Amino acid sequence: MYTHTNNKLISYSTRYYLFGKGAKLLIADSFTGKQIPIGTLPVGTVKSILGSFRLMARALRLEVRCGIFVDETTALVSYHGAIYRVDCEAKTIALEHEYRTEMNNPLCFTKIEGVDGFTDGIYYGEYFLNHEKAPVSIYKRENDGWKVVYTFPAGSIYHIHGIIPCPARSSVFILTGDKDEESGIYEFKNDFSEVTVIVSGKQQYRSCIALPTVDGMLYTTDTPLETNYLYHLDFATKETRPVMEISGPCVYGKVISESEMLFSTSVEPDSNITGLRYEFTHRLGPGVKDRYTHLYSVKVAADGIHAEEIFKAKKDILPMGAGQFGTLMFPAGEGDIYVTGQAVKGFDNKTIKIR
Repeated sequence: MYTHTNNKLISYSTRYYLFGKGAKLLIADSFTGKQIPIGTLPVGTVKSILGSFRLMARALRLEVRCGIFVDETTALVSYHGAIYRVDCEAKTIALEHEYRTEMNNPLCFTKIEGVDGFTDGIYYGEYFLNHEKAPVSIYKRENDGWKVVYTFPAGSIYHIHGIIPCPARSSVFILTGDKDEESGIYEFKNDFSEVTVIVSGKQQYRSCIALPTVDGMLYTTDTPLETNYLYHLDFATKETRPVMEISGPCVYGKVISESEMLFSTSVEPDSNITGLRYEFTHRLGPGVKDRYTHLYSVKVAADGIHAEEIFKAKKDILPMGAGQFGTLMFPAGEGDIYVTGQAVKGFDNKTIKIR
């Protein structure tokens, strides 16, 4: 039996564990410690009340999506269009940054540290419904504010899926989607001043999570339209090799070390369906093999790549569009490993300690 909490773990440091329920934030001194309320995000009475009901929070996306600790006592959280700074010592919450109008949240925040040529800091990539094919930017936190460090030209990508630091190559990789021509893996050097397109132009290159290796990269695909795989990409030849078929699109994952990552699959609807029918359909996408979110571990060793499923949870009965995809998400932090269930039986908005 896995140890779990009754609220979503957003992020954790060696001092604090930060939890969320709608717009309400709580802290504890350990994963299973007593959760003490520290306040409510300043998002207005209506959002606060609606978000306190789990079904409304899911349908209207009125919950903290991701977060990260800047230091041992200060965290950043993303909620419905903005970033808030949380001081766990002083128990204060302040608005720090608002996203562009069309954007609710990034998929995650990324901490870049110890990569030659790059300034240490917290970064995010813009993730929004970019039907107008607008430019898409990468932002970096500086002095409690945020600045653009790179912008993809209009029409080149739909949005940014992932930011992957690679100290061994003095590089940062950017993963983009969604359509064939918008999906790619880019390598940046020298504070985003130099860019190389590694691969692009296929659903096979549509990814959200990756682990750089000695000779290339392990990455998972994120498409509801085709069978998904864990791939190995050879940087020298640009050739991809399927390592393992996975059960569905992969949106969330976590790099544990230079030789290990975890990732989960999502239970998603068929994106060929449009409009309100998409929000309420129970038809799985062609690339979704069952109604479970699967958690995989991948390790790179001297004798090869070892990948295995270590956990799974079943999608609940609510529709995948309006009621959210069934998946497992990864709170930001180092040390013990946790996953948070979304729209799955028994673990919705609950965090599980994996190891």
